[in-house]
Amino acid sequence: MKPELIATITPDFELEFAIPRMRKAVLAGIGAGEKVRVDYRKWYKKRTEYQNNTIWGPDYALILAYIQKTTGQSFTPEALHEWHKREFLGFTESVEHKGLYEVKSTKGLDTKGFADFREDYCRYWAEHGLYIPDPDPEKSTKRPRKK
Repeated sequence: MKPELIATITPDFELEFAIPRMRKAVLAGIGAGEKVRVDYRKWYKKRTEYQNNTIWGPDYALILAYIQKTTGQSFTPEALHEWHKREFLGFTESVEHKGLYEVKSTKGLDTKGFADFREDYCRYWAEHGLYIPDPDPEKSTKRPRKK
């Protein structure tokens, strides 16, 4: 995995690194005199563990129970997740193989994108008779693990 260097653009359009010593360590690991490629893109915080736990825990359990009750059909959480991704994220075309598409993943979503994904499937299920409550904000704080 490549290290990511997060920086803020100052009013003078300079880069102010979040962890200055990490920049030095990364560059030292490449070596003095070496050419490097630098890619700039706006940074977004990745989805949180709490967001991920919300969909894989209470949301999917509620939806799967609703499907079972209303249709008699049983699905795995993984099958439901794949359907949600196809329905609400869509597809991306392969760079190497034009015309070949794959389902977009939730892994690369930032916190806003993940919240939008959840909102989309919550709206869909509400239109089909199932209300999915918002997660309890009290449970979003990290608590020490029990030993």
